[in-house]
Amino acid sequence: MKILFLVPSLKNAGPVLVANDLVHQFVRHGHKCKVCYFDEIKELSFDCDTERIVINRKIDFDEYDIVHTHGYRPQLYVFLHRPWHAKAKFVTTMHNYLFDDFSFTYGKFKGFLYGMLYLCVNSRADKVVALTKDAQCYYAKFFKARKLTYAYNTRICDYSLDLTADEKRQLQTFRGDSALLGTSSALSPLKGLDLVIQALQGCPDVKFCIVGDGAVRKEWERLAENLGVADRVLFVGYKKAAYRYLPYFDAFAIPSHSEGFPLAMLEAAAFGKPIVASNLDVFKEIFTDDEIAMFDLKDKKSVATAIKRVLQDKETLSCNIKLKYEKAYSPDCFYRRYLEIYNNLLAEQ
Repeated sequence: MKILFLVPSLKNAGPVLVANDLVHQFVRHGHKCKVCYFDEIKELSFDCDTERIVINRKIDFDEYDIVHTHGYRPQLYVFLHRPWHAKAKFVTTMHNYLFDDFSFTYGKFKGFLYGMLYLCVNSRADKVVALTKDAQCYYAKFFKARKLTYAYNTRICDYSLDLTADEKRQLQTFRGDSALLGTSSALSPLKGLDLVIQALQGCPDVKFCIVGDGAVRKEWERLAENLGVADRVLFVGYKKAAYRYLPYFDAFAIPSHSEGFPLAMLEAAAFGKPIVASNLDVFKEIFTDDEIAMFDLKDKKSVATAIKRVLQDKETLSCNIKLKYEKAYSPDCFYRRYLEIYNNLLAEQ
């Protein structure tokens, strides 16, 4: 099978990481892949040929069996350039809950407009892939049932990678004798890390390490200062292969207000790391109460309770989440699901 992946750039970001994992799995199983991208950002390497393109230059889609887009510009590119009688089949992955995310980020009016535009450019896809069954139901209002499906993500981690000596020294000095809660995330209001910073007031023996950077970092640093917990919050900034920090955390936190299918959560599960998470529908679908500790986004007091539970039951939760990852979210599960989606599309020809 010949597959073309279209991504915005080769940036170390969620949708591109998913494409990277897809390429890795399909190349490993003998398929021929190529990646085309727009922005000259090269943070990730792919196991196939890559080529930078521009929006007004046409690709010969007939060279491929499948064309798979990730992100707005790749989807717009297909909308503009797909031939009416194309031989290839076109797949797009929706990596979030569109209107929820856009409304939270841009406000309700702009969020609605941007969401409608996003849906419009996806209208020419043969198959729209949501990241969960819940997300598939969410998009059922906008796409015909035959066009929709879902596929769970995976994460492919290099377990041989470790922290540098300086990174290790910084982290060990910071944690001291305390329990260490950690996270890796882009720092935006959507990620809800401020909820964990606030909860530290009720968890005096816990420290919190944040791997990542973004627009609200200074705001959250001020919040930690104002709450008197600045000495228990460590911002280490953006780090390549942030999962290198996971072995040093007692538990992993993902207190998001909205998520598609968080890759950092899968990385934590792959390492068998106990997780404390917000009670989003997506988290309820992919993990049970026996596998993660969840708190109620509408009840700030429940965050500290969930943190205490995840640390108290960390051995059981660690075992359970590792088993769930291997059973449902492993790279092999990921590959077999997308292979089924591609083959079903090609069988329709």
